[in-house]
Amino acid sequence: MNTINYDGNVLSCTDGESVLECLLRHKININYSCKVGTCQTCVVRAENYEIPASAQTGLPKNLVIQNYFLACLLYPRSNLEVSSPTPSDLFRYATVMKKKYLSDDILQLFLEPVEKLQYYPGQFINLKSENGTVRSYSIASTADDSDFLELHIKRMRNGKMSNWLFDKLQVGDEVEYQGATGNCFYIEHNMDQPMLLIGTGTGLAPLLSIVRYAVSRGHRGQIVLYHGTRQAQGLYQDKLLKELTSTVKNFTYHGCLSGKNEFKGTLQGRASDLALQKHKELTGWKMFLCGEPEMVKDAQQRSYLAGANLDEIHTDPYILRDLRRRRRK
Repeated sequence: MNTINYDGNVLSCTDGESVLECLLRHKININYSCKVGTCQTCVVRAENYEIPASAQTGLPKNLVIQNYFLACLLYPRSNLEVSSPTPSDLFRYATVMKKKYLSDDILQLFLEPVEKLQYYPGQFINLKSENGTVRSYSIASTADDSDFLELHIKRMRNGKMSNWLFDKLQVGDEVEYQGATGNCFYIEHNMDQPMLLIGTGTGLAPLLSIVRYAVSRGHRGQIVLYHGTRQAQGLYQDKLLKELTSTVKNFTYHGCLSGKNEFKGTLQGRASDLALQKHKELTGWKMFLCGEPEMVKDAQQRSYLAGANLDEIHTDPYILRDLRRRRRK
């Protein structure tokens, strides 16, 4: 058994326990969300300890140099001294430029960073609320087309962050953000490669960024997008995507409703089921899967079995910290 000295609190750490698990077991208040290194909200700094590269996956170079790491990915093998992050090392500022409600429970938020942010289409940022809550949101815009960051935010029942963004954050306010980061992104490589994109809920946001960028850069292969939700109002960009289908020859969009379907021009069923029933042979395809974790995991496995190369299957599951047992609609 080792010890972790966290900001002066000496804590016992059992074998096989991550730093994050240890801190949470001792009821230490630390930002976290996914617990698997994806969201990058549990960043802390080690003193006089050699951090393995696996615990710094995805962190920018300036944080790696300062010995920051992801608490969920470090399993200490000796005593460890850890300090909470210096906010200025992690966060920058952006101004709220516009708030628009795309449906009763989906907010389109436009932020203007103080310094222009460069990012890949499909990546996400972490936002911090006035009380220090941190959550991850994918970017729906592209760095080429806009200086603003467009985010799609679903109001969650009892959601600390989403309710603050909906009800309290106002146009003109400043908000702190971290990133961009994430490994589910598009780069110009094989412009003739067909792409299949499947998203549920606001998992559409990173897929929309990818589509916008690929189209603007002249991607020649097929681009097929399936967006799924239970209720019709969840197809919150249906009109925009249908217009894009009518103007871009190699782009096809399918809205999918798994609940009661009274919405003209949509498919009945789950987006991943419909997509993978239609596209049974995926050898040579690039895949992007975003949204509900269960869907992402299942579609990833089925895509591989249908011939897609694992290196060509990019995933971004939306894991909720406070509402893990409730499914996204």
